[in-house]
This record gives sequence, structure tokens and C-alpha cells, in this order.
Amino acid sequence: MKKASRPPRTGANGPAEAAPAARQERWTVDGIEDSPRGPLARLEREDGTTFDLPLKSLPDGVCEGDLLAVQDGPDGVTVRILVAATLKRHETAQTQLDALNSAETDLQDEDGEITV
Repeated sequence: MKKASRPPRTGANGPAEAAPAARQERWTVDGIEDSPRGPLARLEREDGTTFDLPLKSLPDGVCEGDLLAVQDGPDGVTVRILVAATLKRHETAQTQLDALNSAETDLQDEDGEITV
């Protein structure tokens, strides 16, 4: 749902200073775990700090590895799943894993022993 934006206020000296932009963060869903009080999502901020939130406070269908856009605005906090960014991140991780697995097989001899 898109909110209507309010035009800038004007005063006797011209347009008023624009309102500060709402703060936005990105969180990664690091894990989902059961707890005595219900399912919890372990979330990681961009700076590496982690914290837990009840899963019911996040969008329906959220999964481990999802990237979330968190927008703090005048009407509260809005959280949405960044589907395209999540898919791109998964593809990049799979490509890196495939490259590592390929390099590992190159190091093995015919008996499966790794040579260094």
C-alpha cells in the first residue's frame, strides 16, 4: 500500500525545509527457531549485530536467508521481503559454492585423496 505524500509546507520566506527521510535498514533472516513462546526469527543487521523477533511480527512466508527491507516511518515500522535481492543473493552463493566444490575435486587424486 502506497501512502500519499504531503506537499512541502510553505511560509512567508518560501518552501519550508523538507521532512527528514524515513530511516531504512536491511535485515537478513539468519534462522528460525522454536521457543517456549513460539517461533522466533534470528535476524542480522548490516553491521553484523543479531537479535530475535517473534516470527509472527514478520511478513507471512518469511524463510531463512531472506533479505528484509525495514522502513521506520511516522505510522510505525514496515517490513517487507526483498524477493529479487534474496534470489540474487542465493544465486551468487550457489555460484561460489559450485566453484569451491569444483576446485576441491581438482585437488583430489584418483583415490579421492586431497593433495596440497
